[in-house]
Amino acid sequence: MKRVHCIVEGQTEVKVFSTLLIPYLEEKVGAYVDIRITPIKHTGGGIVKFSKLKEELRNHLLDKGKIVTTFFDYYGIHPNLHFPNYEAAKVKQQNPIVGAKLLEEGMSNYLSEELGLDTRYFIPYIQLHEFEALLFSSSEGFEFQYDDVKILDELQKVRNRFPNPEDINDSPETAPSKRLIKILKANGEAYNKVADGEDIATIVGLDTILQKCPRFKQWISELIAKIQE
Repeated sequence: MKRVHCIVEGQTEVKVFSTLLIPYLEEKVGAYVDIRITPIKHTGGGIVKFSKLKEELRNHLLDKGKIVTTFFDYYGIHPNLHFPNYEAAKVKQQNPIVGAKLLEEGMSNYLSEELGLDTRYFIPYIQLHEFEALLFSSSEGFEFQYDDVKILDELQKVRNRFPNPEDINDSPETAPSKRLIKILKANGEAYNKVADGEDIATIVGLDTILQKCPRFKQWISELIAKIQE
């Protein structure tokens, strides 16, 4: 039986991926998979310094045969977190897709070259613009959660501005969750990150998210391929 450990930023991702991702992976591989989804240690949400994270990754990778993966927010990675390749990825690089890839490679290379770990079973993944970007994959989730036509119209305008949901951002101040919170607050509603995030994502469905979000789809494809090895 294959084992997978997914380290995410907070409880929203734990809740949503436990509901959607685990059953999806098991269906695709046609067998039970021991999948654990946990938030990063030493934090109540968000990313910790790489000095803390590397020890957590190290401990999991030393558990032979375990597939280890991550789900972190690209815009949440700041210089004081000291991630490998930070300068090349976020200072010298203007393309966030390339930047996210450089950070993924930086983590993997550090673990193999500096810590001497076997990274064959490590799949680093950094989401371009946080979990909430995935919720914009379909209007159905928002339509289920909110009745106000003005809210739905404003959310659709956000989605229409970008080629795909993963591109929804211009800066850390305009992250998908902050856009969502701002629109809801202006219309007398509030966003509960864990409960609302799970409800909306469940209505949207993982198949739709995979159709609309190419980098997310690539991550899931790599996970499935590794499980099936």
